[in-house]
Amino acid sequence: MDNPLKPKSVPLSAETVLWFEFLLNPNLLNSHLKKLNPDPSPIELISQFIQMAPENQMIPQYDLTGATNPETEGNIPIQNPPTPTPEGLKMPRKSIALKILTLKIATHIKWNLDIIEKNLPVQKQIHLLKDLCTLSFGKTINIPISEDFAEKTSAEGSENAAKFALTLYHRWVLRLQILKDMALKACRPPAPSLPVPAEPVHPFAPEIPPQPSIDYLKNVVASNEQFHILTYETFIPVLANTEKIVQNYDAMKVISNSEIRAQIYYDLVGYYLFAKDYKAAHDAVIECRRYLLELKLEYKISGDENNFHYCHIEDDELEGVLLACGVSETPVKLTEKLNRSLLNQYEGITDLLKMDNHQREIPLSTRRIIELDIEGAISRGTLKESKDFEMEIAALNVIRSIFEDGNIFSNIDFFEKYKNYDCFSMIINGIQDILLHCNINEKNKIKDFLIDCILKSNNVSGKKFIEQLRTFNELFSQSELDNLTKEITEEEIFVPQLACQDDWKTSSKIPRIEIGNIERQLISCSGANAVRKLLVKLASTNPTRPLWTVNPSWQIPQPINQILSSLQRGFLQDFSYVLMGKAREMAVKSDYYGAISMLTVLKQETQRPDLVNTAAITKLGKLVTWEILLVQITQALEKWNKKSVDQILINKCKQCLNTLQGNENIIPRIEIIEHCTILLLNCNEWNAIMFLEKKLPCVELHVAFASTFLELEKLKGSKKICRDAWDIVLNIFSSGSNKRGNNISAPNTGGNNNSNPQSGNNSARNSPGLQISTSLYPFLKKIRDQLVFSLAISLLSKIHNILKDDSNFDINGEYMFLWPTNIINPMGYNVRSVSETLNWLLKEALKYYPQNTGWLKLRGDLELSIGNNEAAMRCYINAIITASEYCSLPLQRSVIDDYIVRKMIKCCTNLGCYMQAAVLCQFLDEIDYGLAFKNISEKTSNSDSMDAYYSCIWDSTLLEFIINHHYKKGEHNKKLEAIAVISQLELNANNNEEIKREAATVRKTRFLRALAKQYLY
Repeated sequence: MDNPLKPKSVPLSAETVLWFEFLLNPNLLNSHLKKLNPDPSPIELISQFIQMAPENQMIPQYDLTGATNPETEGNIPIQNPPTPTPEGLKMPRKSIALKILTLKIATHIKWNLDIIEKNLPVQKQIHLLKDLCTLSFGKTINIPISEDFAEKTSAEGSENAAKFALTLYHRWVLRLQILKDMALKACRPPAPSLPVPAEPVHPFAPEIPPQPSIDYLKNVVASNEQFHILTYETFIPVLANTEKIVQNYDAMKVISNSEIRAQIYYDLVGYYLFAKDYKAAHDAVIECRRYLLELKLEYKISGDENNFHYCHIEDDELEGVLLACGVSETPVKLTEKLNRSLLNQYEGITDLLKMDNHQREIPLSTRRIIELDIEGAISRGTLKESKDFEMEIAALNVIRSIFEDGNIFSNIDFFEKYKNYDCFSMIINGIQDILLHCNINEKNKIKDFLIDCILKSNNVSGKKFIEQLRTFNELFSQSELDNLTKEITEEEIFVPQLACQDDWKTSSKIPRIEIGNIERQLISCSGANAVRKLLVKLASTNPTRPLWTVNPSWQIPQPINQILSSLQRGFLQDFSYVLMGKAREMAVKSDYYGAISMLTVLKQETQRPDLVNTAAITKLGKLVTWEILLVQITQALEKWNKKSVDQILINKCKQCLNTLQGNENIIPRIEIIEHCTILLLNCNEWNAIMFLEKKLPCVELHVAFASTFLELEKLKGSKKICRDAWDIVLNIFSSGSNKRGNNISAPNTGGNNNSNPQSGNNSARNSPGLQISTSLYPFLKKIRDQLVFSLAISLLSKIHNILKDDSNFDINGEYMFLWPTNIINPMGYNVRSVSETLNWLLKEALKYYPQNTGWLKLRGDLELSIGNNEAAMRCYINAIITASEYCSLPLQRSVIDDYIVRKMIKCCTNLGCYMQAAVLCQFLDEIDYGLAFKNISEKTSNSDSMDAYYSCIWDSTLLEFIINHHYKKGEHNKKLEAIAVISQLELNANNNEEIKREAATVRKTRFLRALAKQYLY
């Protein structure tokens, strides 16, 4: 007796129709094919009908296309050359009936060879073509067709049908050549010494010469005769009472000559490209496109647009073929044109850059790299171009940078590099080319740029520039240009609004009050020209103290302060001090443009001909150059996610550090060295800082991190303990080190004058949880790269795990294998400081990379280890929701594995959400029923609204336990709710695995979204 509890096989769907039902009742075929998703599909029916024909023997073979499994489906080999048969159809009624049904389905898919080749094995394709030719000619036709084949039909055939069949056959022959070549490459032996078999790849892929097929198809497209195609009504099915088997060839449909020609030319193009006859392919694809356009026009006029009867050419595929043949009408992108220009020694590069200033397709970073390459090639002599060509490229890049938000370096470098040339004319010519294509906002940006260039220039060049701008009637009126001329020449200084108030400015003639007004203007002004003129005014009053002392808040670096102190008291000393102090003020306020402008003017002042030979001034110029670099690095770190780091800035950092290797008597400040090193570390330029090892203690940690990355790269991820960075960071958290106040960063050399708020030390004292690890804060605060973040996080996580010494609260993350597994005397280290520092670092990392699921899960582990269960749950849910795009993508095991699920269960249990913990038990690879039953049975589970989560349970065992639980407690209504859930059809234990997986997926998504609403909103 059968076991009633044994699962039974799933019955067929009510809509599924077996193949023999169509043979018994052919009228079912039409209604079946009209279904949205018929089961079986048309191709499956064709395959089944061919396989069930009586004359087809079932011999298991491997197939060329791999469309079938030789172990489960019979493949039909092509027969040996058959013996001649007499004229007419001499075959069983069942064979004819199956062939007619097969061809009726082929008409339904509109004889699409793409579908047939993709889904039918080659031997079944041959049988399909054989059946088509046999019925069309009214006599038995063998495939392949011999070269001396007589195209004569019998009385049961049709000439129009025979022409259609032969055309389809010859199209298939050309496609077969490509299919065979693909199969040959797929099964090519891996060892080059093994010979390639000379026989055909497969016995079902006969050797058919393609040239006769090419000739036949060319004759078809050259003919002006009407072309008929076989339709569904052409083939008359065989019924039980059918006496005479005939076909209704009058039902064949005449199609446009443009349609048949477009399709044939498309097949010819594919074969020509395969045969590498590119000239023929070029001519054929042009004809294909021409006839396809004619065809679309014909159908559009007739109102039957895009409803072709025989042509199956996709626009995207045709565009790809056109590109391959070099005749595409799609406009070539500027990036592609640029690549061609680079291959041809920058031919036409200026015209391309002018076009890009309008279209803005090429990234500005790419353009800057090309500019530097051209400059280097001209200086080396490998590119025979003039300096004007180099300057024109740079000028076009400057114009392009006008429309880039956050770019502040290009115009400064340009005007400084080409100050001895007519660089303004290049700028004006480039702007004239794009002005007609600019909208109002873009014209305003250009106008602001030009005004800024005028104000930063000296009187002579500024006036010349203004005269050249008088032709720009669209941007400037004549009165505006006159005002600009007056502003750069007049002695009266523009007074800010704050200084115009009555209690600040007065018309008193008392000298002391007048001097005070000028000093207030000096403190509040923001232009280098204004500073120059105000200092001249103050100097005329014969002050008794240096003019830079008017504002005690102006602080400058100690090395620059020493040089300025050694200079003779005078204008240069005051001017340098004021500009330097104002630049640092602006940098603190993130006004990097103003800071660089101030420092650039100061650098230009040191390059005056009368001062250039002075040693102290030369030294001052170098120090100012490094201060400009410091501002640029600070700006790059602040705008990390908004703008990529320019390669020019990276090269400047390398040059700055290289001064430490030479014998120069002047080196950059410690703060500048730290900033250069951290920027190179963030840009993965690890080799560039390795020479600093054991030279400067302030960058010891930077070098240790770079060394770790190089070791990791060299060993390709193999496990090797890295101790340099480990020892440095671990020493920071030792109790003795903290008491002594040891610091890995060297003390600032500038005393009070070097307490730049940019360094972040003041912020470290105010950051919560960093009272102990402030020595590590300056380094961690400047990390921006994802790799560096990951390495620092893994190091702190490993230290935390060892000091915590509790496997239940271990933190898992990337690169954990790099670090040692034990610490000598762990009681001598402050685990709370490690925890707080790691927590802050994770917040900082997620600020720059908020979608890093690994860090989100790691932060959840950290929150759980310190008892913040709700915060930990929030992190885990955030990671899952982020990785799956709010559960719209399948859940990957790398995101929600057993480790994370058990952590979430622990959080829910600690929060008293026992039913949530029970539902999460289903997410384990092997459901932990003991833990699930324990959570369901908790006394406080009723307060968890446990019945609200029944719709999220897909495991029938859990539902049965819940039903029994409510039965014991006498909770009748809740028991009925659980019974209603378990009674749902998709939870039936006899369902196949696909239905079970779908049911689980739906409920997982529902549960996770509910948790997201609870913890994330």
